[in-house]
Amino acid sequence: MTHGSVQHELNHALGFFHEQSRSDRDNYVTVLLDNVLLGTASNFQKYDSNNLGLEYDYSSVMHYGRFAFSKLNNLPTIVPKPDASINIGQRYGLSTLDIAKINKLYQCGKKLLNF
Repeated sequence: MTHGSVQHELNHALGFFHEQSRSDRDNYVTVLLDNVLLGTASNFQKYDSNNLGLEYDYSSVMHYGRFAFSKLNNLPTIVPKPDASINIGQRYGLSTLDIAKINKLYQCGKKLLNF
């Protein structure tokens, strides 16, 4: 298991969905369900998500790669818009936007008042 894979799973525990499951994902990627391995389409479900007012993150540790759950190795399941050559998904570690999302959701760095 890689460092980024552990961070990916920890982000799930923190309450985050996969990036390509965001409510606004269709503005940023096309999911090609015809290329998805039988029985794995649920991995591409879109959710009514709280996107925290932050932009879509193609390089998120929470984003699947272009060929995730593909029927064949050369069939893409996720194609970025507007530029299909944009790199998507990685398991090296948290992206800058991943960190921003955690900080925003959990109000890290903000002084909280205790009454």
